[in-house]
Amino acid sequence: MTSLSEKGDGVLDVDTAQKPASSAPNPERKLATDQSHLPRKTGADAALQMLQETGSLDQTSDPERDRRLIRRIDTHVMPLICIVYFLQYIDKSAISYASVTGINESVGLKGNEFNWVASIFFFGQLAFEFPTIRLIQLFPLAKYASVNITLWGITLACLAACKNYAGLLACRFFLGVLEAAVVPAWVLFTSQWYTKEEQAFRVGIWFSTCGVAQMFGGFFAYGVATHVGRDPNAALKGWQIIFLFLGLLTTVVGIAFWFIMPDSPAVAGFLDKEQKRLHLERIRHNEQGIGSQAFKWDQVKEALRDTMTWLYAFWIFAANVPNSIATSFGNILVKGMGYSNEDSLLLVTPLGAWEIVALIGLTYGAMKTKQRLYFCIAGHIPAIIGAILMATTERVPALIGYYTSGGIPIGWTTILGLQSSNVAGSTKKITVACIGTIAYTIGNIISPQTFQARDAPRYLPAKISICIIYFLITVDLFIMRYVLDKRNKKRDQEKVAQGDAYKPEENHEFLDLTDLENREFRYEL
Repeated sequence: MTSLSEKGDGVLDVDTAQKPASSAPNPERKLATDQSHLPRKTGADAALQMLQETGSLDQTSDPERDRRLIRRIDTHVMPLICIVYFLQYIDKSAISYASVTGINESVGLKGNEFNWVASIFFFGQLAFEFPTIRLIQLFPLAKYASVNITLWGITLACLAACKNYAGLLACRFFLGVLEAAVVPAWVLFTSQWYTKEEQAFRVGIWFSTCGVAQMFGGFFAYGVATHVGRDPNAALKGWQIIFLFLGLLTTVVGIAFWFIMPDSPAVAGFLDKEQKRLHLERIRHNEQGIGSQAFKWDQVKEALRDTMTWLYAFWIFAANVPNSIATSFGNILVKGMGYSNEDSLLLVTPLGAWEIVALIGLTYGAMKTKQRLYFCIAGHIPAIIGAILMATTERVPALIGYYTSGGIPIGWTTILGLQSSNVAGSTKKITVACIGTIAYTIGNIISPQTFQARDAPRYLPAKISICIIYFLITVDLFIMRYVLDKRNKKRDQEKVAQGDAYKPEENHEFLDLTDLENREFRYEL
């Protein structure tokens, strides 16, 4: 049995005296020729069973062959992952476009009622986060995601039929319930398809679709506002067309997701038996496998006691308190700088362009240098400057500050990437992702409430709070790097101290061990 203990440095660690240690990962290591002797470990990762079924891989590393396999995975997996993440962002942000295309007047929203329509989405997400982590693990991943995508598309379309405040609250609540699965599921998809070195850039790619959504949503809403909003005889209001179009589009994509997206590499139709074996060996050094359906309470307890869980959670919570500047209140904030309703729909779009450039550029640099947290901190610097500009200036300088504040999503992609590559153990990974999503929802529940009607049009108290928060989450990143680096150095020292006695357990990578249980595990920085 593995016992948990708190080390002198205040970081939770694992006593591995009774567990065989592991050897360093070797990309050229060969699998045993005869796999029939491999144990059927209860609760082991699905990769171990897949290894037993596919047989041996008696080949050394071939970079060109690996590149072909990565390209094949990218072309079959990444497009659909990106499309759905694009939709989840624009769907939950549609309420912002509705705010300047007539929803307040049509439904009769007063005072801070719009704030609660924006916030209640995250109450729904929070309420269903714990159930969804078990359902993600219990059911086939892609199939479960498909059902949620399809149902949230239908719910979004139903918003077009809302006639009162209560109806908007109900639909937005259930929209949050159905989108609760997205972040945990996308972290799992990334970890089962890509190596640690590849994950940060892939997370950056699919997360950058938020920037694409920001641009597309602004142009789309502007077109609706100018061509429908100015027509007094239009059968539908502009905000109703926005909800209907996006809702029906999401529903179609959700249905397609069921048939196209594989639940795991083990059942991927676009990979033959040989390619599956190659993929197993490729991700072996992740020390994570591809997932286990066994729910392990000891991994839940470890996640709750792990220092890193709460460092991740603090960043996610704090960074999302200002999130309304890009979602629910983006257009309102730009209007407060002195621009018209229609102008605000166009002027928010450069924020999306900045996000795309910053996200892809910095995550690519992080992948090449293997310095994720330093590149993330670099992305925070223009965001802090932008927050100060928003709080202290007006019109053009304030607008520039609004755009550069969009660098904070770089941190979000870094945290998601770290959760994907630095958290091992199927149940622990889902638990940490769940806690992160809960922190995300609480931050977003608070976010619209920082923009009080009495503070319009400048919302100065909210802007000052953003400056303080951006500084605190940057400090949090430095602490994360210190903790992870200290753990890696300690494990390296343990290995050196044991010398020749350091012997690995066969196929330990696929035994569903946590990052604290597996002393061979090394954290990405």
